[in-house]
Amino acid sequence: MTFLTSLLAFAVAIGVLVTVHEYGHYLAARLMGVKVLRFSVGFGRPLYKRHFGRDRTEFVVAALPLGGYVKMLDEREGAVAPEEVPRAFNQKGLGARTFVVSAGPAANFLLAVVVYAVMFMVGVGGIKPILGDVAPDSPAAEAGLERGQEILRVGDRAVVDWEQANLRLLDHAVRGEAVTLLVRDADGREVVREVDLRDRQALLGEGQFLDKLGLQPYRPLLEPRIGTVEAGSPAAAAGLEPGDRVLAVDGEPVADWNRWVEVVRAQPEADLRVTVERDGRTLELRMMPEAVEHDGGMIGRIGAGVDTNQAAARDMAVLVRQGPVSAFVSGAQRTWDVSVLTLGILWRMITGDASVKNISGPVTIAEFAGVSALIGISAFLGFLGLVSVSLGIINLLPIPMLDGGHLLYYAAEAVKGSPVSERTQIIGQQVGLLAIAGLMTLALYNDLTRLFG
Repeated sequence: MTFLTSLLAFAVAIGVLVTVHEYGHYLAARLMGVKVLRFSVGFGRPLYKRHFGRDRTEFVVAALPLGGYVKMLDEREGAVAPEEVPRAFNQKGLGARTFVVSAGPAANFLLAVVVYAVMFMVGVGGIKPILGDVAPDSPAAEAGLERGQEILRVGDRAVVDWEQANLRLLDHAVRGEAVTLLVRDADGREVVREVDLRDRQALLGEGQFLDKLGLQPYRPLLEPRIGTVEAGSPAAAAGLEPGDRVLAVDGEPVADWNRWVEVVRAQPEADLRVTVERDGRTLELRMMPEAVEHDGGMIGRIGAGVDTNQAAARDMAVLVRQGPVSAFVSGAQRTWDVSVLTLGILWRMITGDASVKNISGPVTIAEFAGVSALIGISAFLGFLGLVSVSLGIINLLPIPMLDGGHLLYYAAEAVKGSPVSERTQIIGQQVGLLAIAGLMTLALYNDLTRLFG
């Protein structure tokens, strides 16, 4: 994965999300008869601008892409011509102002529904939720789960791949409750197992959730045959080609793909002598895995993927594809599930049951954008839906400077019968600015910690 890929994918994702969010505000303002002066995607120095519409609204693309805003006519921000006073935002009733402010986050949730629906129509590839090694003395082991069992149902929801199983298990862990799993043994017998997920601090701390649960996806023994080679990767530089079968590394035989991965990961920046079979001929290649950061350490990576056109790999793969109606129902359900899960994790962070190291910033988001874009359109759509939900929820937090802060003021206005005082709003803006700065600092710190270990 190149830096340029991550940057482009990040720019596309953020551009779409910010534009949709601000368009929600813009459209609601127009419906309520509010004059919009500027529609800006990004902050800072304008890179592009033009005027459009009856009101000659200024459309701006600015230098700093992490956000945007819609500037409306408002008597609190400058003089307003007498004939335009009725179109000023501050002159609108409480219901109209609430509608305009809440329309931005609502647009993000609606976008998530649409994006997830398209994802399900395109088709979502996954791996059957079959258990690999179960860690001893783990919640999974105590529940009696065993290698080779396939998860059919988590609680009251059927699951068909590891993504669905992980999402449902994580949801119950956030709630801090035990959950029943319907699993099928290798001999076809279906049994019920109860997994204790009440230890939230242990399960929701830093690191991979499934690892803490004691579960690993089952990995079939695939022959070490190369399926894909990334351009510009160490594998490409060494001359490795799709179809090559790895026979040995430094004279040590390689029996299967898992062993090949272990050897590469264990030797970052080592000069490896790799023996491969190609078209009946035996070749020797020199290869140096690049060092990449992973879980606080360095591992080797060469940029080659397994040949998935093998019977064992095909047997593990599932493809979920739906028609338009059922896809939109599933899209709405996925948006709801992700929203509830995100809110639950945020609350557990506040109570101390989940690690704040789970908060990610722009560096991690860009990395995941690039990875999902390389995997394929379905993965990128799934990433876009997830970040859209997150943006909608973050903007609804009751923090001044965010949409949720304005809605908090409007709730107070509805109770007391008059707007919150200007002094209170100024103090709130200062507190909100500090809160946002602190949150961004924490997110960036987590990004840099993951990046540099």
